[in-house]
Amino acid sequence: MKKRFSARIISLFSMAVLLFLFVSTTAAADDIHKKAGTVAAAFLKIDAGSRPMGMGGAFTGLADDVNTLFWNPAGLTSIQDQEFSAMQNFSIGKVYTQALSYGQRLNEKVVWGISLQGVFTRVDFRQGPTADPDQEVTVGGFAPGFSLAYQLRQQIAVGLTAKAVVEQLSVENTLGYAGDLGVFLQPFGKAIGLGFSAQNVGQTTSNGSLPMIIRSGVSLHPEESISIVADLSYPLIDGFPILHLGFENWFSDLIAVRLGYNASQGENPRDGLTAGIGLRRRGRISLEGIHFQFDYAIVPDPGLGHAHRIACLMRF
Repeated sequence: MKKRFSARIISLFSMAVLLFLFVSTTAAADDIHKKAGTVAAAFLKIDAGSRPMGMGGAFTGLADDVNTLFWNPAGLTSIQDQEFSAMQNFSIGKVYTQALSYGQRLNEKVVWGISLQGVFTRVDFRQGPTADPDQEVTVGGFAPGFSLAYQLRQQIAVGLTAKAVVEQLSVENTLGYAGDLGVFLQPFGKAIGLGFSAQNVGQTTSNGSLPMIIRSGVSLHPEESISIVADLSYPLIDGFPILHLGFENWFSDLIAVRLGYNASQGENPRDGLTAGIGLRRRGRISLEGIHFQFDYAIVPDPGLGHAHRIACLMRF
């Protein structure tokens, strides 16, 4: 009876959270769209990570590996010892996105991490219809960050990221600074997780606004190998709220299948399915102390083309 009662409480609580998030998003949409197209460092709006994107970008309330540095810094407290992740995003127009992250536990309460997110492409300049360009220039931007997470209590963790923002354009460079703040809660143990974060709170040296985002999410774990996740992201200056739904199932702790869905509104809605797979292996011989995880995600877009994300995560 106690287990059934607890399960009902968790289900009702989760439904209430999702309903609140949905209503809040709808109410905020009218105010958000009025400032669309007014931010600098737009590359910060590209979500990082292969595993999170395979689940539709729903990771704020899951936050259980080093990818959380790009979603909710409080989730760093899930790291047991050390974790490192590297991701490459292949998309249209030879625009490439990279993301690196590392986290290490200092003691029972404190975990620190560093991260780097960047987007780069090459632009050809021609004065006439020549076969070869007169000049090739690399443009893009990157944001290195340093994070700290602290376990306040067994059910509550907080995290903070400080990062620099550099945007390299053909005519000028833009510098800026920003911070991310996150909270992660597990009110019923590992059965449910709740996450909240504010990202890219800052500005550029030219007083330009950055793409600030408020995220809130919930994760349910009916079994240890299954995760059901939902996020709502609120672009405060540029864009419309987006609902993210995702699912992950690990089979024999070896292969994972992931599915996700995005739903938004506005002139350019980010609607559609995502999918991904994961593979875990333990290192052998000299690498026996390292646990490897390979993740792949595809983000289809009928208009712009498919984006493929490949990542390697190591735990040691």
